[in-house]
Amino acid sequence: MKLIAIDLDGTLLSRKGIITEANQEAIRRRQAQGDLVAISSGRSIHDIEEILKRSNLTCPILSGNGAIAFYENERIYYHSLPKHVVQELWDIAHEHDTYVEFYTNTGVKVLRSGTDLLKGELDEVLPHDQSFTREWGEREIEIQNEQFGLTYVDVIDDIDFEADEVYKVFIYSFDRRKLHKLRKLYEPRTDILITTAGWTKIEIGHPKASKGMALQQLAEHHHIAKQHIVAIGDNLNDVSMFEVAETCIAMGNAVDALKDISTHITKDAEADGVAYALNEYV
Repeated sequence: MKLIAIDLDGTLLSRKGIITEANQEAIRRRQAQGDLVAISSGRSIHDIEEILKRSNLTCPILSGNGAIAFYENERIYYHSLPKHVVQELWDIAHEHDTYVEFYTNTGVKVLRSGTDLLKGELDEVLPHDQSFTREWGEREIEIQNEQFGLTYVDVIDDIDFEADEVYKVFIYSFDRRKLHKLRKLYEPRTDILITTAGWTKIEIGHPKASKGMALQQLAEHHHIAKQHIVAIGDNLNDVSMFEVAETCIAMGNAVDALKDISTHITKDAEADGVAYALNEYV
């Protein structure tokens, strides 16, 4: 039996946010052969569950970049951030007028004013940064708003950082300079783990939460040796998975840093690269 861990955004999901028929069928074939196919994503547990439900797929879930693990609908562990840590992370982001999402036990919570903040930032940045288009930026905002389990709040006090068990703080910005400043402020901390799934994002979780740690625990739970572990991904938050897996497959659209440590490079996400990888390399 092989354990196959697959990322979502930029990997298994199309730009429209769906798992294509080709990718669905490739996963079902592996499951029929006795392999364990897990979804490993920075997305929230509620969002991943809905995506799988819409595709009629049942898989173990490693959510929030490894902060939560669900095996056979049972919550095995949950690495939440202490209240004071979340508060400090928020205070810094708020001081820099930054869009923030809080991943909680009841879904993703975000200020209602967040979308307008991102739209205004897009207007400010585009005249000075020609590396992306308005169309791309607007679609990115749409993707954030399309998450399942998204809850809008009017003020930050509507979120209880302790009772809501915040397991990930997600920061999004089109302003590279702002993100650079925030990273410099967050990186010295030893009570958090920082990763990213793209240049616009800073993803912050518990220091024990990473895709690699979660994948290792899932493998141990099912007594699967390293030589039977496969990881498929596209971005820097997938590096820790590649360090655990024997077979490491980077998407054609993956960042170069991930391709450099991969054993195989498959097709782009928009060309059903996961299906190709499962059929050709696993």
